[in-house]
Amino acid sequence: MAERFRIGLPETAFPFIPPADKFLEYLGRPGGMAAIINELGVRLDKPLPDPKTVRKAVKQGVTARSGEKIKEILESIATPEMYEYLTSSYLAPWMETSFSNNGLAWLCMIKGEHLRLFEADHPETFTEKFLKRRAEQEMVLFETAREIQKQGDTESAIEELWWETLKPFLRENTLVGSSHIDIALQAAADFKSSTGQSRREKAGLLLGLYARIRIDFYYHLLCNASLDIIQWCKENGTLDSYDRQWLVENSFVGDMVPTFDGEAMTLPFERLLDAWRGRITKDGSKLPWVEVADRLPNPYGLGVDQSRSPRQTVEDRKENIRRNKKSRLREWRNGTRPSAEQLQQFIRNLIPEDKSVLMAHTRAELAAIWGAFILDEWRAFEKCGLNDALRQTLPAFERFPVYWAGYKSQAAKILAA
Repeated sequence: MAERFRIGLPETAFPFIPPADKFLEYLGRPGGMAAIINELGVRLDKPLPDPKTVRKAVKQGVTARSGEKIKEILESIATPEMYEYLTSSYLAPWMETSFSNNGLAWLCMIKGEHLRLFEADHPETFTEKFLKRRAEQEMVLFETAREIQKQGDTESAIEELWWETLKPFLRENTLVGSSHIDIALQAAADFKSSTGQSRREKAGLLLGLYARIRIDFYYHLLCNASLDIIQWCKENGTLDSYDRQWLVENSFVGDMVPTFDGEAMTLPFERLLDAWRGRITKDGSKLPWVEVADRLPNPYGLGVDQSRSPRQTVEDRKENIRRNKKSRLREWRNGTRPSAEQLQQFIRNLIPEDKSVLMAHTRAELAAIWGAFILDEWRAFEKCGLNDALRQTLPAFERFPVYWAGYKSQAAKILAA
């Protein structure tokens, strides 16, 4: 059979490092790596195979003829530094392995971002170091899994060894509670022999563990990104004494941590807006939500001074605009992602002139990404009809302060240097 061309390695559902394509969706880039390549082909005016073929190249491989067209696009944008990284001895274990993993895509993404933002000799960021460590741990775990397959005489024996390997691995390398790990892995071990409601409960326990492991990854990622942002703020002299203390205690994202009251989840974007509306009034009171909505840009075609029907008064037009803005703000608070243009204009209208619009926009984007992750996890439970398991898992999204507690001393050292 002729050799197939494939971009990277097939991703795995194991959540220790979530699939990179999912993260790209949270960034507002649906379609993942395949969509990015197709966009590049259009932008660079390079002929590409059918978009479905490009997706196939990412997932399972395509013929060498189709692969050459895709390879031409990738080579046209790869810098010498990126090419050197891709062919380095460090990446060799990922490039040469035959099993699926998620680490390789993350390593390449973060290296590409580093080369885009910094000089080639700029030291690794906290985020890069975290992702390298996590990818290396994932590789060690999968190598162990390969050895387990060689040791087990039967499928059940292999599975038993796997579950027993995962217990200490997850305890050592995540902040997921030991009780959740033990109960869920035992449920996984008993799943095949279970039926009816018991089987559903065990499926819910395992899905809850997988969600907590993904939370663990993203919350560590947020903590390390916060350290990088604090480092940048320190180097650029943008912090006063209050900002310094607040960042040490809360991180860059501490005022957008989701909350669950037992019935409803308040998403990060709403939490951030709620924090902002308590800071922009002169008397310290919170700006009413209706006035927050008023700061949204006017909907297209509904400017007060634009032409309107003969029967519509100026006041009618103003009321239409107010209703539209209130509805749109409600959608944003519930997780609908704002368009980049609307979000930028909203922040300019909302944030006082003496505050950094760029920094506020960064915070709003992080809140939207965080919310997209939460809603994606939520949908996974609902799709399986595991609403009880969802309710038991939602409090895990509130645990960001537990993660940041392990990073406070690093943040303090950065600001004290």
